[in-house]
Amino acid sequence: MLKNLRIEWMKIKNYRVFQVFSILYMAGILLIIYIFYRIYISFIGTMQEAVTGMSTEGSDYFQLFAPENIWRTVCFWTSFLLYLPGMIIINLFINEVNFKTHRQNIIDGWKRETFIYTKISLIICMSIVITIMNFLATVIMFQITETPFSIAGIETLGLSFLQTFIYLMFALVLATFFRRSGVAIIVFFIYGLILEFLLMWLFGKIYPGAQHFMPLQIADSLVIFPKAEKLYENLPGIAVLLPSALAFAALYVYMAVRKYKYDDL
Repeated sequence: MLKNLRIEWMKIKNYRVFQVFSILYMAGILLIIYIFYRIYISFIGTMQEAVTGMSTEGSDYFQLFAPENIWRTVCFWTSFLLYLPGMIIINLFINEVNFKTHRQNIIDGWKRETFIYTKISLIICMSIVITIMNFLATVIMFQITETPFSIAGIETLGLSFLQTFIYLMFALVLATFFRRSGVAIIVFFIYGLILEFLLMWLFGKIYPGAQHFMPLQIADSLVIFPKAEKLYENLPGIAVLLPSALAFAALYVYMAVRKYKYDDL
């Protein structure tokens, strides 16, 4: 598998879209956290102090950057950028289909399962890299906010890894089904940013709590905004969410492998 991943790296390392989106993602991680932090200290803190006449220190708002919450604060905000690597996965897969390079792999002796498992392995590697980026971003935020470094809450990184894997696998599933980058990307954005919210509202009305078990929301519910649990109506415990998220991840792997294995090349 390492040999296959090296081949995959040779394919993408000079791919301009991959380079551009990777740079945007790395810059976006620090930018989105820093912007939120500046807004937080300049607006929310000022408003609370003006209304209550109290300092923000010790309040729930201030606790967003407390040692035990800062890991979740960073991972929550960086999760909004997961559509960028999702777009990369869609483009990489569909480019191979459009240029027939996936056929060449089969001609060279790869099995169909080898090809799709290599893509899934690439997604695992990307998820690990993104998790490392979240770790580094959190360490930087500890320095910026002058918060004493603490590993309390570091388990959020594991949940963030699973969240990233689910998002990227969902993107791969769309790519295997639509095989048109424009269509797959549009569906990815429309479903993730609009349609799922409507379905969550509908399912929440019909069966409270079911809205957290949507295809992407199951991942988002793993990393929720700190000190805002009341905003997540009927949120199940992690003992329920984690096995459910793993089941969704396994389902996406199964769907991608089965679709590619039996589809017409």
